[in-house]
Amino acid sequence: PYEVRQTKLIDVATMARLKRFSRYWDLVANSGNFVETKALLLEGGSAFTGFLALADWLYEQFDRAHAIPLQDLAAAVMRFCVEKRGIDVVPVANALWRDWRRGGRGDRPAFLRPYISDEDARVARRAKANSLPARQARHLSAS
Repeated sequence: PYEVRQTKLIDVATMARLKRFSRYWDLVANSGNFVETKALLLEGGSAFTGFLALADWLYEQFDRAHAIPLQDLAAAVMRFCVEKRGIDVVPVANALWRDWRRGGRGDRPAFLRPYISDEDARVARRAKANSLPARQARHLSAS
């Protein structure tokens, strides 16, 4: 019922930053949506420092820590890995694609289209269709 806004050791701005860190940690690390991509985000150096940099950057991009569509969050994570961490775009895109499919999604988000072939997307849609009951599977596009 109560929310700590500051303590004698932590000022309001720092507490807000820690809360944003916590929220982004839930969205990225705890959600299960970025299993492989999380490994790229946390490799090298301090995991806390690295993720704090991501949290600060995400807040700059979205100006909030809630109501962020998954596709927008995934695109932002990809940009952060490539632009801020200097990781090659292809392994990041492949990790995000595997994470995207792991969540049961067969669609190919626009930000991944340059890196994921049409055939890979078709295979993912067919795999999703095969895992659904026949009545639901027939509503997926055939392409």
